[in-house]
Amino acid sequence: MKPLKFLLSRISRKGDSRHLRARLESCVETVLLLQKEVGEEELSPEVVAQFERLRDSLPHIKEGSVNEHDICRIEQITNDVLAGMRNVLSHKSISNMSDGKIH
Repeated sequence: MKPLKFLLSRISRKGDSRHLRARLESCVETVLLLQKEVGEEELSPEVVAQFERLRDSLPHIKEGSVNEHDICRIEQITNDVLAGMRNVLSHKSISNMSDGKIH
């Protein structure tokens, strides 16, 4: 019974890791797509540069090296960026930014 419990816990952690990675990728994609839609003058170049660095580092992040706390911080930053852009977005016509990926 003990080996089965160990195997299930490893599968669960691996699934959690993929879910965390998907959340991270979603944040990065959202901000960078938003920047393309609204233009460079509307979104802080510093914010864009940070998210571009994060995007470029994604392939090098080892599975399991990102935890829930890290993702929550990045999601909060993403939400802050979106909240800051609310006024601009309410006056612009935005195309469909999603490519249909759901996670």
